[in-house]
Amino acid sequence: MMEETIVFHELVRKVQDYEWSEMEHEVSLVNFDLENHGMWHLGLSARILQPLGACCSIAPLEISHPTNYDGMLDFEAFREAATDYYRAACREGVSGEHESWRREVAYRLHSE
Repeated sequence: MMEETIVFHELVRKVQDYEWSEMEHEVSLVNFDLENHGMWHLGLSARILQPLGACCSIAPLEISHPTNYDGMLDFEAFREAATDYYRAACREGVSGEHESWRREVAYRLHSE
């Protein structure tokens, strides 16, 4: 059984000026740390893509794999945690370009 802890630190909405932005999605960036098998991997991030014009509380989201991390990861559980963190920011009204939402939220991921 694999057990991981993800600690999200910040979500930055609508970062369209980054080199990997695109025209059909609002691109956001989530920053976090990941603990896997007792080892912490700090300063990771992932992109979150939401279709342009879609409601952030229900829109289908695309979550990228973490940058600068190539270790084991239950990606489905990570995707669900990142989606939950993103939607929590939306519920608090974070929607502006480059608007930052800083909340430290930990998720324990369990998989077999």
